[in-house]
Amino acid sequence: MFRKIIKYYAGRRLLTFFQNQRRIIRLNTLKNSKNIGILWNPSDEGSIEAYESLRKILKSKGIKPKGVAHVRSSRELEMLTTITNSGFLHKRNVSLFGRPKSNSIMQFAQEQFDILIDLSITKTIALQYILVHSSAQFKVGWQGTEVNYYDLNIDVSERPHCHYLLEQIIYYLENINEKG
Repeated sequence: MFRKIIKYYAGRRLLTFFQNQRRIIRLNTLKNSKNIGILWNPSDEGSIEAYESLRKILKSKGIKPKGVAHVRSSRELEMLTTITNSGFLHKRNVSLFGRPKSNSIMQFAQEQFDILIDLSITKTIALQYILVHSSAQFKVGWQGTEVNYYDLNIDVSERPHCHYLLEQIIYYLENINEKG
């Protein structure tokens, strides 16, 4: 019960911050991007493979990828730090309301990414905090049943899997018409 109250309150704070933001959205594609931030959740099925696959795709296109994941357990954190090139949010470095306590994660949120890609299917307050507070020019992901914080929302409700979301994001970011 307590967690639901905290989640509700934190969600309301994020929504208020989001609604009061004055962002200038710049449509970016994979062709005109130099650096891309990636949010992901290891608890989603196939997320590690999808994250690594996205990193390889971006690197092959000359784009610098940088990621952050939200992990739930210390065991998961230990396992993943040896596997991936990503920053990690864990209950030890996140406040009760989802705000990262780590300087490196706060720097990630302030970094001027051309695109911020949210690969998470299961939403967490900590990842949504970064998403809402990110200085990225263009934000892409799937809203699910939550509030839409994205500039480009990819609907994968028929097939909510990380790899499918990844395929759809790559497809749209490669085929979107920049000129309108």
